Amino acid sequence: MIPKVANHFLQHTSRAVLAVQNQTGHTLRNVLQLQSSSGSSTAVTGWGSSVSGGSAHSGPGPSKFHTSSRLHTTQSGSPLSASQVRDRVEKLNVFRAPSSQQRSQNVLADSSSDASQLVRSGYGTYATLINTLTDRDFENYEAVRRAEARLRRRRRAAVGENAEEEQKTIDSLRGDSHFASAFALFQTAAVNPNSKFPLHIYNKLLRSCAIHSNADAALAVYAHLENRSDIDPDAQTFISLIATYASSQNVHGAESMFQKFKDASRLDRVQWSFDAVPSEAASQSLQYRQRASQMAVWNEMLTAYFRCGQPTDALGLLEQMMDARTDEPFRATDVPLPSPATFSRTITGFCQLGDVSTALVWFERMLQQDAATTDLYAPTQVPHRPDQAAWTAMFDALADEGMVAELNRLFVQWLDVAPKDGSAVLSDHRDSVLAANLRLMDTRADLDHAKALELLDFLSAHVLPWDVNGTHFTFKRETSRVLCERLVMQYWNRGLGDQALDLAERIASRQLQVLQYGQARETFDSSKTQWRIEGTRRFVTDLVTGILTSQAPSMSLTHLLRLSAILADVGALHSTAFSEACLNAYALQRNSPALSLKPREWEALLEVVLTADADAAASLNTLVDDLLQHEVDITQFSEHAKGQLVRSLSSSDLNSVRLLAQLGEPFASRYAELQRAQQSPTLSSAPSFETPSSWAETPLSAATPVPQYAASGRIDSAHSHLVGEFFPGGNRTAVLTAYQRFKDGAEKSIFPRAIVIARLISALGRLGETEKIHELYHTAQTVLGSLENPKQWQTSGWFLVEDHMIIGLAHAGEVDAAHVHRQRIIQQGGVPSADAYGALILNVKDTTDDTSNAMALYQESQTYGVVPNIFMYNTVISKLAKARKADYALHLFQDMKARNVQPTSVTYGAVIAACCRVGDAASAELLFQEMTSEPTFKPRVPPYNTMMQLYTHTKPDRERVLHYYNALRQANVQPTAHTYKLLIDAYGCIEPIDLPAMQKVFEDLVADRNVSVQGTHWAALINAWGCVHKDLDQALATFEAIATHPTTTGARGGAALPDAVVYEALINTLVTLRRMDLVPAYLERLRASGVHMTAYIANLLIKGYAAVGELERSREIFEGLQDPQGGVAAPHNHAPHQNKPQPAVNVPANAPVYPVNLGGDAAPSARLPPAVYQRISGIMLDESVSPWAAAAEATSPTSTSFL
Repeated sequence: MIPKVANHFLQHTSRAVLAVQNQTGHTLRNVLQLQSSSGSSTAVTGWGSSVSGGSAHSGPGPSKFHTSSRLHTTQSGSPLSASQVRDRVEKLNVFRAPSSQQRSQNVLADSSSDASQLVRSGYGTYATLINTLTDRDFENYEAVRRAEARLRRRRRAAVGENAEEEQKTIDSLRGDSHFASAFALFQTAAVNPNSKFPLHIYNKLLRSCAIHSNADAALAVYAHLENRSDIDPDAQTFISLIATYASSQNVHGAESMFQKFKDASRLDRVQWSFDAVPSEAASQSLQYRQRASQMAVWNEMLTAYFRCGQPTDALGLLEQMMDARTDEPFRATDVPLPSPATFSRTITGFCQLGDVSTALVWFERMLQQDAATTDLYAPTQVPHRPDQAAWTAMFDALADEGMVAELNRLFVQWLDVAPKDGSAVLSDHRDSVLAANLRLMDTRADLDHAKALELLDFLSAHVLPWDVNGTHFTFKRETSRVLCERLVMQYWNRGLGDQALDLAERIASRQLQVLQYGQARETFDSSKTQWRIEGTRRFVTDLVTGILTSQAPSMSLTHLLRLSAILADVGALHSTAFSEACLNAYALQRNSPALSLKPREWEALLEVVLTADADAAASLNTLVDDLLQHEVDITQFSEHAKGQLVRSLSSSDLNSVRLLAQLGEPFASRYAELQRAQQSPTLSSAPSFETPSSWAETPLSAATPVPQYAASGRIDSAHSHLVGEFFPGGNRTAVLTAYQRFKDGAEKSIFPRAIVIARLISALGRLGETEKIHELYHTAQTVLGSLENPKQWQTSGWFLVEDHMIIGLAHAGEVDAAHVHRQRIIQQGGVPSADAYGALILNVKDTTDDTSNAMALYQESQTYGVVPNIFMYNTVISKLAKARKADYALHLFQDMKARNVQPTSVTYGAVIAACCRVGDAASAELLFQEMTSEPTFKPRVPPYNTMMQLYTHTKPDRERVLHYYNALRQANVQPTAHTYKLLIDAYGCIEPIDLPAMQKVFEDLVADRNVSVQGTHWAALINAWGCVHKDLDQALATFEAIATHPTTTGARGGAALPDAVVYEALINTLVTLRRMDLVPAYLERLRASGVHMTAYIANLLIKGYAAVGELERSREIFEGLQDPQGGVAAPHNHAPHQNKPQPAVNVPANAPVYPVNLGGDAAPSARLPPAVYQRISGIMLDESVSPWAAAAEATSPTSTSFL
């Protein structure tokens, strides 16, 4: 039931309950008068709620009983008549959809079970409400049972994510009081000795009593049923009674109910039916129903003995059943023979008691039998093979007990037995085996490599499914996904990189093939498909992150490119850390003679270069040179890769056109022109080549001509709806599916509306699919041409398509092409939309000059009367914040509020950051207060850290730092590593220095299990002791303590300590205190520990040696720096401000040191001219100033410049 319907249903149930209590009909008035004289009723205790009978009162009126606030309201207005109440409740019950978990009720057709008679007699309303409430109580119980099973599976698989949310769901379901309300209604009616209910109402009440372990309520319900001479209980009645006592560990109570069943059977006072009896059995003989019902009650008693911890009595009961007579006919008083369900319950019982060894003995004896289980209630003296439920219980128990060898052996047998028995190997079975084996490998340090590899190969070959014609074991299940990630990482961490990537490729490929199979057979709807696609992408991206953060040796370029290809296969994006790792590996290995890449790997490298945050143009030129040097045949590239090359390469660069000449015309002619121009100095540079108009419209490779659709066609509304399903919020798969649907229709001259094409253009632009954008634009002209009548449709459609071309091209990075369409709109008297201007502004470069260009676009939009939306405001304000134009950012912020545009967290974050960058503390304070007072504000750590950083470094004020830290804790926000670093700086660098408090912060950090101690924390301590407190001995002692500190020796993942940041802080201290004589020893330790010397350390050494007059040493270090290789951004230098955790990328200690651009808008690093170099001796440190407190002299890992 969907939540909205459920809420309405409960609301109306509440009203119906109150109406029953307050109606003035004669029958109910008599009932209530009788109840008022009967005193208090039995208390009911459920999942966190209680119900009591009403207190004594006289005269007619409503009965008083307590329910939860959901059902307790005040009745106002004229009371309803009894007929009105019954009519409303009957209609209410009709509208309630039965749950899929609701068991069928096998009630014999007799007059006592006719609900219509009860309605006429005045008790049908009670019956309807009790039936509805107990059904909902059972649905909640089933939901809790499933949620607890999910939690157990997640814990077994070591998946802690979302566990708290699951527990909250369970607690919420247990807090409902449906049973309490149902039992109160039963008590209200039961005080009348003439009250009658059908048998299924008694059974549903008893079922809820068993769920809530409420023996008192169960006895009250059974007593009412037992006192009736016109109706007999059935087997289900006694099953629920026995289960009620067993759930409260009362074995004597369970035995007494079992004896009552035997007595009723002897007196022929039992109806032979129960909830779990097969539906086809209702039409079978009385013999079958008697035997199956007897067997079900005896099985429940067997289970009760196990639940009460008495397996000996359970086995005694089983012996009685096995010794039962086998001759026919079966009599109601006979002891039933056991059934497959009996043996299955025996195995489950031993598992629940923790006696897994005994359960395994029973299980293996059953496994030796020849007969498979077909009917759970067929009598047999010889056990059959275990059914699927028994296999599940056995797998779970063995996995929880860590009996891995037995578990693996049984699983192999199950793979053979399941097809014979017509059963399926469930995903839960595979998860249990994977989890147990992986836990063994994680916890057994003494497990030798050969044994570990044997287990890994077993899991890969036998436990993981490789069939693609099924729909099981997909990554919609988080546990399956995480277990597969851990399996691949086991290979990787044990040095088996090729096997790890082979397995990852197979797993990802199998997931995609299963999705295709499910879609082809319409097994998956769109939502199911999307969940599985997102799960597959999450598998790959998490795996990439795990590999990058592992402490394995530096990854080879081949391994990185294989990961890139897997990311591309599943449609996942490259992270910044992954792109940086690829470029670093490429820079180190590109000149190696052993470099040999396949076309697919070159394609992957092209994808990395084009998506990296570094200088893509320069890196692309380098890649072109390498493609030519290695004589790579780009005609073997995919059409997508060819299109990327054509769009990205310059038509005036000789090497670029030489490479593209492999694709044929027009590139071959252009290459010949450039060669002639280079050989003849008298000729001017040849102009850019002219490509055919079709190429200009769709920049595809020469091998992929633009599709030519019919000049005329039909615009179809149904087709428009089909293609437009991706909007709004469609992901990559949905958008590409829409594009394929568009192409399929276009081939038949059927087109969607212009608005659908326009939306698809902008959506494809966000995916970077510019080829498809131009194809759609070309086809849109055909669609617009058919809109002759009325003419305004054609005009509005044209402006719409042009506007979305701006959005799509801008998001795809083709800003110049986007501006062409902007000019077209303006020249035709139109105005681009706010989204179009926002996209153009968003995609200008983050420099001061380009910020001016962004503001020019904003001013133009205002000149044309464009009303900015939140997206446009956010992009402009973010550009101004990065350019430190806080005044203008605040002006726009106020303007958006004046226009009633609600700021978002992105808006507040950008404006606060802008104020902090220029030191405007007053405005930052005001904005922060405004943000936190918003009703929609959700506390997160970044704004608190921003304010703490403002008062730590820009405007030092420890009191304000602590103010925002305390506000963070009061908001129940978890501090991050950067939060602790700021606190250390606040106590260690802001006067008056409080070193004990600083040490206390560090101790709190060590004790915080949610945050790991990082190099920045040790660097902050060293800086405080050395640069600020001038205590060299303590600074050195802090440095020496790092390697043996528990947080270092026990760390898992991340960079080894001390890292480059720590060495920077130490050398900064030595430079500040002019102890350059100690530097060589620590530099030697840096190299010996495998830490790469960064440009920041080199910069400190240049300044330090210059300060003590050793200019030759400064010159030597400076000359040792190397320019970065052409086309590749300077690698191996960590960002000075890196507050977000990033996967550690191992850099070889002997890798070259490249200078970096350290000034915000400064030119790229270059060799200094001699005249400037001679002035290096004038760069001296001021001893009276802490290097981290003054921005102009900042040389720490957290400063913005060093030189």
